[in-house]
Amino acid sequence: MKKVKSYNGPFPIIELEGTQFYVNGYLNELVQVDSPDNRIEMFDMMHLEDHVELWYDPETKNVYDGLHNGAIPSHVKLFWFYPFSAMDPLGTNARLDESDPGWRKSFPTDLPVVNISGKDFFVDERCKAFRDIENCWNMISFADVIKHNGKTGIYIDTKVVQVPFPHEFDSYHPPDVLPEHIVFAEVPDGQHLAFLLHEYNNQKQQQKDNDQNDKRRIRR
Repeated sequence: MKKVKSYNGPFPIIELEGTQFYVNGYLNELVQVDSPDNRIEMFDMMHLEDHVELWYDPETKNVYDGLHNGAIPSHVKLFWFYPFSAMDPLGTNARLDESDPGWRKSFPTDLPVVNISGKDFFVDERCKAFRDIENCWNMISFADVIKHNGKTGIYIDTKVVQVPFPHEFDSYHPPDVLPEHIVFAEVPDGQHLAFLLHEYNNQKQQQKDNDQNDKRRIRR
């Protein structure tokens, strides 16, 4: 299905060196708030597994278009972002509703639930992550779970309910006094998670068996 520019927000706002941009997950762009013709496409950024990176030139208010294999000008700044889908789930959902109407089937909502820093997350074995029940694109990888003082948990940036970027906070060598917006949120350990998933899978199999038995009875 052809994508049309029909989604009009609302859009979250981020600030880059004093300039505000809308995060448009529908078009996968950053759009300057006070100059909408100035746009930074997601494809101009470097995409990694859990974030995107942008070399931003505050003079042009756009992506740095110089060479990256030499000295980068000091005024050019490197920014890390969470995926556009996580930052603007409504726009992303609208885009996928047009291009792939059945996409929600990949995100089941009958999974076990745990609370992380006051927010509920599905335990999603397929994604190997805790998946935000209100924003399916906001995921916290199981790999981010650590042990601290005998407790199992995750360091969370409460502003975004996500793991802080490593250059912002070292989860393996945390300071004695945490920044105000960082908390250590306890989560089930591996054994408990395995139990939750085992129970869930057993229930799903039981339901499947019951459905098959019901179909056999109907055919008789």
